[in-house]
Amino acid sequence: MALLEDRQVSAKYREAYCRGVEELVQARRKEADRQRAMYISPDMLAENPEKYREDLIKMLGWPLTEERTGVPKATVCEEKPYAEGITMRRLQIEALPGVPFYGILFLPDGAGARPLVIAQHGGGGTPEQTADMHRPNAYRDMTARLVRAGCVVFAPQLLVWQVNDNEIPGRPGYGLNHNRNQRENELRHLGSGIVAVETYEIMRSLDYLVTLPQVDARRIGMIGLSYGGLYTQMTAALDKRIGVAVTNVFFNDRYRYCWHDFSWFGSALRMKDAEICGLIAPRALCVHVGRNDALFAVDGALLEIERLKPFFAAQNALDRLKIVVSDANHTLSDSGEEMEFLQRRLEQME
Repeated sequence: MALLEDRQVSAKYREAYCRGVEELVQARRKEADRQRAMYISPDMLAENPEKYREDLIKMLGWPLTEERTGVPKATVCEEKPYAEGITMRRLQIEALPGVPFYGILFLPDGAGARPLVIAQHGGGGTPEQTADMHRPNAYRDMTARLVRAGCVVFAPQLLVWQVNDNEIPGRPGYGLNHNRNQRENELRHLGSGIVAVETYEIMRSLDYLVTLPQVDARRIGMIGLSYGGLYTQMTAALDKRIGVAVTNVFFNDRYRYCWHDFSWFGSALRMKDAEICGLIAPRALCVHVGRNDALFAVDGALLEIERLKPFFAAQNALDRLKIVVSDANHTLSDSGEEMEFLQRRLEQME
């Protein structure tokens, strides 16, 4: 008969192995910092931004690596009044073959081309929540405020859900049996990723939206909350048509928040949030973080913000970088500074 012993006899070996791997990660992060500093600096990015944009595309993978041609087919599924003087259109845009990318287009009444803003929801969210059509939500009437200010607003639907979101207030899931992490694994297996797919879909939507007579293609902005901040950072970094971007309560230290769907192979050796957002310069960027954010602690964000500033300084664009540190707990701010920055910058574009 084989030897039987108490499991605690060997526990110290497992604990030592676990600590060893943890220490290995910390050591590799120090090496990643060294390699990243050699690969990219504010001056290096300012000298050759397209090289780093292409490197980011390669890191994220297909379909961003594909050339975008033509205007995707868009179907108006429903059109009806949203509020007085505002019409909403539910759209399905064939951003990828056979994929009906869903979003709501909000149009102020009146003639003439207007600024366009992409209003991106966060985790468990919907376009309807950004427009206060489904409650509860953390968006503080984001979409309606922009439309009332005279902007055309497109609010896309992303699959930022997990199967258990049906049970969380404010993250309804709508009965959709979707597992984002599983979808990410499936796409990575195929040389892609959910962020690559959905960033591409937003960019393809822009290819359609800029053809509309109501849209002034010279004045385009994007604003997002939480996961919407991730997509705002990524889309604005890759698509230079976006002249002003506002990321809310997402920008942070990726060593601390190294989640499955926003960590890519070798990304710490190349670009963290500061470098990705550095690709937005010299265009305008507002980074809003919350002192009372229960999801992403503000101290990591403040350290990453200090790393971001030199990237804008190297392109003489510090005046186009706005930092808002509010008392928010994973919502837009009470003051609305980030919204005012977005609207003011859109007005200044030509």
